[in-house]
Amino acid sequence: MILTLITLAGILLSCNIINPAEDIPAYIKVDTVLVKVTNFDQGSASHNITCVKLNVDGTNLGFFEMPTMVPCLLTGMRSLIVYPGFELNGIAGSRDVYPFFEPYIGTGKIDLVRGQVIPITPTTTYKKDKDGKDVCKFPWIEDFEDAGISFVYPAYSDTVFRNQTDQVREGRYSGAIYLDTKNRFFEAYSSTDFQRITNGLMVLLEFDYLSNTIMEFGVYVLQDGAAVWNGLVYIRPIDHWNRIYIDLRNIMKDNQSAEFFRPGFRAGWDSTGLAKQAIILDNLKLIHF
Repeated sequence: MILTLITLAGILLSCNIINPAEDIPAYIKVDTVLVKVTNFDQGSASHNITCVKLNVDGTNLGFFEMPTMVPCLLTGMRSLIVYPGFELNGIAGSRDVYPFFEPYIGTGKIDLVRGQVIPITPTTTYKKDKDGKDVCKFPWIEDFEDAGISFVYPAYSDTVFRNQTDQVREGRYSGAIYLDTKNRFFEAYSSTDFQRITNGLMVLLEFDYLSNTIMEFGVYVLQDGAAVWNGLVYIRPIDHWNRIYIDLRNIMKDNQSAEFFRPGFRAGWDSTGLAKQAIILDNLKLIHF
């Protein structure tokens, strides 16, 4: 009998060693990120922050697509940093920290309690230096609100941007491209020639769009009196507003002797698609450090 009890106790002890009691985590819940612009020359606050990178007391928990509820075994009073994340060039597998937004640190440490859900709504702005001065540059902003649009068109473009009010992401107007059997080809590029950014940091061209046909984004590289088109991204149709972030670092890195760059768009009427095809853009901005 005593031997049996000893054997049973040994079995129970070994089970506890094999299956130790699990710690109960706290849960950090993030549904969305709020963006505030602090200066009129920063353009719209429109964004497509789809994920966040979480850091608790210096421990990186990873990227998480929103809305998310992340278990965290670090409990008690802890510091939390939330980095807004995005998809580069519209590719889901290319998540990265959006470099131009401030990380969210809140007003102090938060109490992570085991078994409890702690909701966080991070608010961010464009980055500033230690003196509170803006460090982000916005050399090109086009929101289609003014009569004059900062695009030019080659002679072979059948149609142009048209300010319209039927479908608008923000403000009063957006810019529409209409294609049909009489207006088969569209091309427009920036009316400003932009110099190459040489600091090696990210350069983004971002904008809101919806469309029922494919469009191409690219850059004219100006060198030795010639302008050569470089197609970068084909953007597929989408039936709701989406924001895309296109990285221009490589095109600038690969053309170090170029004099200027002209970002632009191309689209052609698709004979297999709808009779009337439309591409609508809003809140375009070029941004870099």
